[in-house]
Amino acid sequence: MVEYAVSDLVKEVKVLLDRNQESAGLLAPSDSDTLSQAELIESKIVDAARIILSDAPEDMVEGTSCTNAVTWTDSNGYYVGKMVLPTDMLRILSVKAEGWNRPAEIISESDDAYKYQNCKYGVRGNPERPIAAIVHTANGKSIELYTSKKQDATLAFIYVLVPSITTEQKISLPSVLKDSILYMAGYLTCISLGDTDTASGFLGVARKLAHIVEPTTS
Repeated sequence: MVEYAVSDLVKEVKVLLDRNQESAGLLAPSDSDTLSQAELIESKIVDAARIILSDAPEDMVEGTSCTNAVTWTDSNGYYVGKMVLPTDMLRILSVKAEGWNRPAEIISESDDAYKYQNCKYGVRGNPERPIAAIVHTANGKSIELYTSKKQDATLAFIYVLVPSITTEQKISLPSVLKDSILYMAGYLTCISLGDTDTASGFLGVARKLAHIVEPTTS
């Protein structure tokens, strides 16, 4: 991850907008506007980063490790783990407990597979075919780990942080996705200003740079 000054990112987005603007005057807010052009662009930086970091391929994003405590409970001869999910998590990249052959398949409590996870037979997750289920609890979201042969298995949980601007007005981004995020910020800015033609072009470039497959309409 590279730490960027938000003011520098705003300047780069402005250059893109000035270069690609097709409707004159849309990027010159009047004195009655509550946000200046720079403030409007800045207000889109975090949202743009969230969109790109959520949809970009795993090999283009950077993760961090979660060190939250994991508890393991006996369940039909194996152990089921549970961990409170970090509050600053945008997306999960990998969940792999000690003794598992591979990272877990991630499901939610609404998936049909979830109802089988407490069965004592082979249909539930196991060290050869592990499953991690995201569930809602009174304390927020947790992840349940199916299953382990060890009561004290360690867990490697890698996730993408929610992007945020620090008090020093900086933001950390993967360098490989910086340009994509700039174009996405330009897209969001154009949408706010009603310039849908320029916005459409920016969105296409942002997705292409981040290797995001554009949705198809049937």
